[in-house]
Amino acid sequence: MKKKRTVHEVAFRLSYDLGTQITPQLGQLAFKPAPMQLRAMRRIWSTGGSTLLDIARTLNRDKSQVKRLIDELCEVELVKREPNPADKRSKILKLTNKGYDFFETIEKIEAVFSEQLTAGIPAKDLEAFFRVSDRLSDNLRELNKESSAK
Repeated sequence: MKKKRTVHEVAFRLSYDLGTQITPQLGQLAFKPAPMQLRAMRRIWSTGGSTLLDIARTLNRDKSQVKRLIDELCEVELVKREPNPADKRSKILKLTNKGYDFFETIEKIEAVFSEQLTAGIPAKDLEAFFRVSDRLSDNLRELNKESSAK
């Protein structure tokens, strides 16, 4: 009898397989970013500047964890802190010129990898995958909020 597949089994396998394929490519970079650092940089890249709190919410981590992660990116001069004109108590995190160059390299690596990964998959199937994946992620975040409230 064939065992029924589960969403989390497929998600873990996909996550593992993605990591094992892209990690060697990213390992060729001078700085080897952790996945959370890449996600933080992507948030800064896509918004043009984010606060520590914005990134903590995006990563679903506490501010002290994110602060350490950002401190390391600042030490290697990929991210900088600037005064927040909207709130004098916080800083805006921005990519440095070196950070932009670094992230452009990441984007190129990921674009080639994405092209290879999605070869032969029709656009409508990819759209459905993204829609379902986003919904799964939203559901997980709601579950996390509910369990945190208890």
